[in-house]
Amino acid sequence: MALVACGPDPLAGVGQGASEWIGEPTVPTAPVDENTGSELQQTRNVDWYNENLSEVPGTTPSEIIAGVFARSSPQDRFAQATPAEIAAALPEIWFPASLPPEVKYITSQLVYDRSTGQLAADQVAAFGLWIVEPYTRSRSVGQQGILTVVADPEGADLIESGVGDITCARYTSFGGDCTQIEVDDQPAWSLADQTGSTLVWFNGDLRYELFLRLGVDPELALEVAESSRPLENLIG
Repeated sequence: MALVACGPDPLAGVGQGASEWIGEPTVPTAPVDENTGSELQQTRNVDWYNENLSEVPGTTPSEIIAGVFARSSPQDRFAQATPAEIAAALPEIWFPASLPPEVKYITSQLVYDRSTGQLAADQVAAFGLWIVEPYTRSRSVGQQGILTVVADPEGADLIESGVGDITCARYTSFGGDCTQIEVDDQPAWSLADQTGSTLVWFNGDLRYELFLRLGVDPELALEVAESSRPLENLIG
């Protein structure tokens, strides 16, 4: 997927690129059962898989970013982080207050440029939505969706100023279907192809890309997105 004039590497590897941070075994894959409109569940009732990681020192965003980087694997730009650490590192980040009913676990990572120790330019955080204990099954079996967060102040400014293109023309290189919609009365885009559906929207300077795997009702994505609240309000 590619997004025209809207920040670095938009939608790059949605639904696939997370293989860097998921050590997936070789197991038979199967489609996720189609959701038939079940009500969403509260995120507070879902287990944050990384919640009990050892704390890193510091309280400021720069201190937390440095601490999580120091704790992480040198070979992996996706660094496991607690939701509290992500909220501290990215005070402006929001997260859905409601999730699809089958989701049982959330994994959470800060994403780094390993050469600098700073957050990456193409994305800053990633969240996995799992229906089984994370990393015990293949993503195609155990993971229902991925929420990718990208720092895109330029794209946000263009949208807010009314200069940016809010039509599906911005997705000219995307090979699937695109529909221009709204999330909380703001421009958003619903994309669908043979792998699943992706909802893209902005909140502040951050761009959110919610990928739901094929077999999950794509209509849930809008409800999930519109339930978003500051991450710091959903934890603790």
